[in-house]
Amino acid sequence: MSVSAGGDEGDAIAEINVTPMVDVLLCLLIIFMVATPPPANTQMPLDIPTASKQQGPADPSATLLLSIDATGNAKLGTQPLSADYNALVGELKANPKLQNDGKVAIDAAVGVKYGLVVRMMAAAHEAGINAVGIASDRL
Repeated sequence: MSVSAGGDEGDAIAEINVTPMVDVLLCLLIIFMVATPPPANTQMPLDIPTASKQQGPADPSATLLLSIDATGNAKLGTQPLSADYNALVGELKANPKLQNDGKVAIDAAVGVKYGLVVRMMAAAHEAGINAVGIASDRL
């Protein structure tokens, strides 16, 4: 028998097979996850206000309200607005609070036609108001 200088063709390969070890570790992980009790329910203290904040008409941070009554007359805050579209846009542009805030909420009475509300929204957008919303009663 002669041994060649090139290598060991007849020797066993000495590599570790990690597949069974991974299987055992995953089984142990699942066992520990199932056996571990769930964490206790911890309650965080919350500071919930007891009464809702009421905004008055004189509140400087309140959103200006464009209200439409059942007869179709519109008011911006307490100021009556004109029925003419161009005059309405001019009155909205002339209001300094409305121009500084850039937002208005429209509150229409029950029975007001949808077209009138859309007309007020269009006038507000034409007057340069970026945020026009719909006011609603609290649920």
